[in-house]
Amino acid sequence: MGQGECLLCGAVAVLQDSHVLPAFVFRALKEHSATGHIRSSESPNRRVQDGVTQPWLCVGCESSFSRWERDFSNNILRPWRDGVVETAYDDWLLKFCVSVSWRVLKYCKGRNESASYTDTQEKLFVDAERVWREFLLGLRSHPGEFCQQFLISDLIDETTISDLPSNINRFLMGAVSMDIVGSERSAFTWAKMGRFQIFGVVQPGRDKFEGTKVHVKHGVLRPGRFVVPAGLLDLYKEKSAHISEAMAGMSDVQFAKVDAALRSNLERASDSGQLAAMRADAALFGEGVLLRRKRRTDSTE
Repeated sequence: MGQGECLLCGAVAVLQDSHVLPAFVFRALKEHSATGHIRSSESPNRRVQDGVTQPWLCVGCESSFSRWERDFSNNILRPWRDGVVETAYDDWLLKFCVSVSWRVLKYCKGRNESASYTDTQEKLFVDAERVWREFLLGLRSHPGEFCQQFLISDLIDETTISDLPSNINRFLMGAVSMDIVGSERSAFTWAKMGRFQIFGVVQPGRDKFEGTKVHVKHGVLRPGRFVVPAGLLDLYKEKSAHISEAMAGMSDVQFAKVDAALRSNLERASDSGQLAAMRADAALFGEGVLLRRKRRTDSTE
């Protein structure tokens, strides 16, 4: 930690190592993985202990973020993980969602050199960052047009879509990712934290979200019929395929370690959300999707 200007409030202070995606996401995934460990799709031969951090926030702003994260973890993540599928929320949920979208925008904008945006989108990114920052600081009562859409995934047990990736349930229920997504006519920040997804609307496209908007004061999250932009399916296919290809590159040494960890604690594995997603994929596509051929060996720990 060092001295600097807080990206949120502008105060010159000792800056904290702030998580771009909340630390509880990674703790929860480890707690409910079949092995007790998680691996990155970018480097599948190494275990992941935590998420990306940046020296961004002063103590006061970091404390605000932590409070909203605690509310989300206690009132949404844990109940839904434990089988409660109807939960109420207050104003902290919108604060939490905006805090995540703001962090994703700050971290991802400009990081992908191949991404290009229209002049309109470039202006909207600047406006969205300012509006979200002012809302988090209490200078605005709501984020206006830069609203938040919140989606909770569930296991897919049947589908009429013929070309879904064979790891779709494992992706929807367990993957962690963040990006700026959209097209020439739409733009969103996207944070996927296991089964929970937050879309920060920067430029709404022709296809709309329905039933997923986070309200300013209070609301209830429950199963129901929701409408999301059609382009999300392509996003899920792309990200799922990337993960599948990366994990296929895991060395035989590391795969053997995963297998040993599963066998050493079968009770944990049988109760894990990860195994439930694996079973759902096997039921949709056949047990062969869970198998792999022997590839190579290396000594990576």
